[in-house]
Amino acid sequence: MNSQQLGSNQNKLMVGCWQLDDRSWKKISEPDIAHAIDTYISLGVNAFDTADIYGRSEEILGNLLKKRDCQVFTKAVFFSGIPSAMQVRSKIETSLHRLQRDTLDSVQVHWHDSNLDFASTFDTLNELVEQGKIQQIGVTNFNTAMLEKALKFAPIHTHQVQYSLIDRRVEASMQALCLKHNIQLLTYGPLAGGFLSDKFLGMKQPHLQSDHARSFYYSNTIQSHGGWPSTFSMLGTLAEVAQKYDKSISQVALNWVSQQPGVGAVISGLTLSRQQIQSNVEAFGWNLEIEDIELLSRRSAELFIQPGDIYSYERN
Repeated sequence: MNSQQLGSNQNKLMVGCWQLDDRSWKKISEPDIAHAIDTYISLGVNAFDTADIYGRSEEILGNLLKKRDCQVFTKAVFFSGIPSAMQVRSKIETSLHRLQRDTLDSVQVHWHDSNLDFASTFDTLNELVEQGKIQQIGVTNFNTAMLEKALKFAPIHTHQVQYSLIDRRVEASMQALCLKHNIQLLTYGPLAGGFLSDKFLGMKQPHLQSDHARSFYYSNTIQSHGGWPSTFSMLGTLAEVAQKYDKSISQVALNWVSQQPGVGAVISGLTLSRQQIQSNVEAFGWNLEIEDIELLSRRSAELFIQPGDIYSYERN
């Protein structure tokens, strides 16, 4: 799946593999992961998203996807300091080794400190593209100023950002910039870690699991954008729309994101449940009517604030 192939209904779903990092999520056995991946592939989903910092994720995907017709988007994450060319190359070689590939389909750069100059890093990545080690370069969690700067140094094909009915910061300025430069949005967190689902409808306070990343990441997102009362009100509106289409809340939430301008793929975290996998796949085989997209967007705007640019409070 290159950037030109993203966007059709069958290609909208991408499997997020942060869930394979057992430091942040409950540990899943490799046989169970293999069974889940077989299910995704049997249902026509062949795109997977991972990162060099997702613990064992790259290595497991390398073991399970070798010799299979699948696309793997990984990330090169830089938290502090300006890396040398040797350090950048070492990162890419490590990902190639773990994923058991001769070339990486896509490397998405996460650059945490926006005050540091990343020009030399993109120069090295461009060389690796020329050498065939990388097929294309993307970014993740770049704010608008950072992306404008990055475009001076490399062709950027994709930008991975958080996007949901709760978090719409991408719409402030990033969405227009990506549309202008034909950069496709890969959207993570479309269900806010699963909180936008029937499971949480009617609750007054969610049960937070200590071994689940939704407890420390997506609950913070919700608190930063409007809190639980707003979230439960949004669930009520989603339930009304879902009933109209005979769909689930999560299917409606996924479909809403998929129809936003510039969205090339919607990333939903790997699950072992065949029923949930089937439901996620079926979220893209139809379209919400314009009036319902507008209803959900309007209700979202009433309930949630959108503080800052992309990844603003997370970066700080």
